[in-house]
Amino acid sequence: MASTTVSSILPFNAEKINDKYLVSNKMGCWDALDEGEFGRLNSLRVLEGGDLFDRLLKKGLIVDENNIRSVIEGYRSFNANLFTDTSLHIAVVTKRCNLRCTYCHAEGGASSEDMSIETASRVLQYLFDVRNNSVTLEFQGGEPLLNWPVVSFMTEHARKFNTLGKNLSIVLVTNLLLMDDAKMRFLADHNVDVCSSLDGPAEIHDKNRKDVAGRGTHAQVVAKIERFSKEFGRKTHLLPTITRHTLAHPEKLIDEYLRLGQGEIALRPVNRIGYACGNWEDIGYSAEEFNDFYTRAMAYIMKLNTSGTHISERTARNILTKVLHKKDPGYVDMMNPCGAGRAVMSYAPDGGCYPSDEARMLGDNIFRLGSVLNESYDKMINNDILLYLLSAGCSDLWNYRSVFSPWMGVDPVVNYAVEKNVIPKGSSRLGQVLKHQFKTVFSYLLGDNKYAEVLERWT
Repeated sequence: MASTTVSSILPFNAEKINDKYLVSNKMGCWDALDEGEFGRLNSLRVLEGGDLFDRLLKKGLIVDENNIRSVIEGYRSFNANLFTDTSLHIAVVTKRCNLRCTYCHAEGGASSEDMSIETASRVLQYLFDVRNNSVTLEFQGGEPLLNWPVVSFMTEHARKFNTLGKNLSIVLVTNLLLMDDAKMRFLADHNVDVCSSLDGPAEIHDKNRKDVAGRGTHAQVVAKIERFSKEFGRKTHLLPTITRHTLAHPEKLIDEYLRLGQGEIALRPVNRIGYACGNWEDIGYSAEEFNDFYTRAMAYIMKLNTSGTHISERTARNILTKVLHKKDPGYVDMMNPCGAGRAVMSYAPDGGCYPSDEARMLGDNIFRLGSVLNESYDKMINNDILLYLLSAGCSDLWNYRSVFSPWMGVDPVVNYAVEKNVIPKGSSRLGQVLKHQFKTVFSYLLGDNKYAEVLERWT
């Protein structure tokens, strides 16, 4: 029976993937159409009351007074970051490091490069001033264990003074080399998640990461991971840095993560920021080269999953969370406007506040919002610099014709680092990578049912 309400086809974008036309609108509603169905939609010849009309109405590509509210609520859900304060607070407790990595040059240094207890106290104040019931305190460096007194102070006092009952997570990002049993016990007792970098098996990892004596660190890192697990019952979350040395070996990287009990791997390109700029010829690559790597990696991951070995890819899982369930995974690179400042803040050892850790690492203060020692959180979040940054961080400025635009984001900080312009000249490197990742995910989602079932399990 034909509907008696007024209906409308919302503006949409489309792209052919496999033998289907993926169609999406700004509200994040989408469907896969065959050629005949797409022809009818594209020429606005969808008959009211027909099977295609009813399906597109259910999917939210057509709206009427009965479904418009659920379409709007879906948009609010997968863009939940628009309606909350900063959730991730990165405390860079030291610039010093005990490694010499190919893409970072933070070795040595004086203790004056450490965050003080006074500054740490102010960062904690920010943490509880935000109007967000879920907050994460993340320790970074340098190597944060070089300033263990501040790490332990902030951990204890964050737990102690969480009188409002916020959903508080604490994360330590460390290379693990300075981790001993006393620190492991403290972290376990205070429920601190530990994240470390592992770039693959020794032949890959040790090309990227060496200690000050020039020795690879793979064996030491693996030993610490295993001890933290066996003696303290705690899992170490691992994150690879993909350099040129990794591109030819996606299978070896994934196998190493499986060997160490990891159920997920995050495949992201290294950014041309900070020390990596001067070493780019050795470690860097183009978006096309990374995309080829990602294609191979996902093919291997899907082969493993359909054979009974389960491991997911984090960016793909974030994509699926937004696309399939209309939920916000909190992934900054896919926020629109960008999540800088709104979803993440980074605090330098001297108290300088930046809208992301990439903004801090630039080497200049163009994105510096102020200091935690002098300004309140509210003043920082209302800084004109952040307003301009967010204005440039709307992906609709350049990506409005993409079928993936409802779910994608842009990072003006990274773009400034590469092009000295916050708005990309054409498609940014990050944009090219994200588009390829989206297309790869959808090619599996719209392909063989066995692959679609794997992807649905990931969320």
